[in-house]
Amino acid sequence: MTEYRAKAHGFNSEITAIVDVENGEIVKVKAEGEVPNTVGALGVDTWLEEANAEHSVEVDAISGASVSTGALRKAAQMAYAEATSGDVDAISSASIHNKPNNYPLLKEKFYEGDIEFDDEYDVIVVGAGGAGLSAAATAAENGASVLAIEKQGIPGGTTSLSGGVMQAAGTKYQKEFTDYKDDTPEKHEAEYLAAGEGRLYEPLVRDFTQNAGKNLEWLEDKVGVKWTSVYGHTEIPYAKDSFADRIHVYEGGGVGGNGIIATGNGIIATRKLYEYALNQGAEFQFDTAVVALVLKNETSSEVAGVIAEQGGVLYAFKANRGVILSAASIDQNVELAKDLSPQHYEDVKRHLCWSVASDRGDGIVMGMNIGAAVTGFGGTIDFDARTGNGTDDRLPTIPSIFVNGQGLRFANEDATYAYGFRAIFNEEKKLGKPTYQIFGKDSITATASPWNEASLAKDVESGLVKTADSLEELAEKIGVPAENLVKSVETWNKHAAEGRDPEYERTMGVKPFSGPYYAYTNTPGNLGAIGGLKINAQCNVIDNFGQPIPGLYAAGMNAGGWIGSYYPGSGTAVSGAIHQGRRAAKSILGLS
Repeated sequence: MTEYRAKAHGFNSEITAIVDVENGEIVKVKAEGEVPNTVGALGVDTWLEEANAEHSVEVDAISGASVSTGALRKAAQMAYAEATSGDVDAISSASIHNKPNNYPLLKEKFYEGDIEFDDEYDVIVVGAGGAGLSAAATAAENGASVLAIEKQGIPGGTTSLSGGVMQAAGTKYQKEFTDYKDDTPEKHEAEYLAAGEGRLYEPLVRDFTQNAGKNLEWLEDKVGVKWTSVYGHTEIPYAKDSFADRIHVYEGGGVGGNGIIATGNGIIATRKLYEYALNQGAEFQFDTAVVALVLKNETSSEVAGVIAEQGGVLYAFKANRGVILSAASIDQNVELAKDLSPQHYEDVKRHLCWSVASDRGDGIVMGMNIGAAVTGFGGTIDFDARTGNGTDDRLPTIPSIFVNGQGLRFANEDATYAYGFRAIFNEEKKLGKPTYQIFGKDSITATASPWNEASLAKDVESGLVKTADSLEELAEKIGVPAENLVKSVETWNKHAAEGRDPEYERTMGVKPFSGPYYAYTNTPGNLGAIGGLKINAQCNVIDNFGQPIPGLYAAGMNAGGWIGSYYPGSGTAVSGAIHQGRRAAKSILGLS
């Protein structure tokens, strides 16, 4: 047996394929170089499992991790070609980048009496992100037969791209790691309701906050997720009285350097959830799209199962106790975003949304097709991926101000990121012009600065940041009235020198700044839309007349009404998804 090696560049790093060959036959394929605890690493493991099962390097790339697995496939083919003195078509090898199954949803209605089911389960879960994995694991650990169906080739969904944190109040971890010894779920609820600006359904928020801590303990005791620290989000101006450090970080999760949100740490939790669900007996079907719900009969709204597609073939699966929709929101659906969510639409049409490609709101559309109500649309999860501004109260905004296209300050710059970007969106829509972060050369010496001298010089050279010795000259470069920009900065500096901000009540990074001056164009990075199917506290989907639809449940970002017009802080979506996935499974099984 001889070992052959070849390299190709994946998403995170250069990947080395190692192919063991004996008498021209593949004995084993291995890989080195992929960054651990990433979506790419999970894809590589999945690809290797299939390649070794088939003793072949012709296995397709894995959807959801196509760049890394496409690179591994190419490298493995090159190594095998060397072993056999053969040729490899490098172009075709490199272009095998499987996309998630986005088979069109079926418009027609399906009824149980007309269907010959291919298989049946107690619970069918649509989507295997954080909510779906939690639902599958919870149903299976309570003795139910479970099938989870996922469009991608790997589990995890957009939760795998999250920062590896979850919110909860009054936990033993919060008491251990913070000064907030007396925080309560009631205070957490009050903060979320204030941030929801009257749009939230209180029973949903109450059930979430009351159980968030219990979910963290379940993840630690059952799933193997270890909690290591707790921190807080930055300001929500009108919810300060209910604030506490509630963002729980698990081992390997947290934030990246300079305050920038770490994306991809969520893979640690989703992988553990997947392994736990498998160990409990849950079954998973990947590269498969659920394309329709099956109703009990023509006179009933009760859901009896699903129609799914794989490889051009339709399958029918019966759900004896219920279907849980956990297929995200309308993240990558430009048409629905245009209809339902103006701020999110601006991001997704410019390809600024980082959610996985399979998040197209299928669960929402299928629910609507049988009369389900929707709620909560309009918001989005926006943050500045370059600066990481407003993500972490340990990393306050540098001395700086935001100004609109008229050179006027318009917001608390240290407000939590999505609150800030809603204000940015509104200003830019109102004036049809960009907004800017204005700061001085001395501002980058702040502890949390996203720039140092070298990186700032690079951004100036690229044109991302404009600079000038005077505010008048800077105003000309960014196209705003000079008198307004001068007045905005002078007003800030005057009050900041006294340590206060009477205009917007900012409390951190309140210091004056001086020239030379800089202007950075505020640019959103998007991690998904807000809004989904209307549910009650049991996660039972509600129809347009306020009645529960028997047999149909929704969880996580597939559901609406528990997050408002902007995202209230890191760890909310994942914590809510875990909770609602578990709640939906328990509700189906009649558990409290």
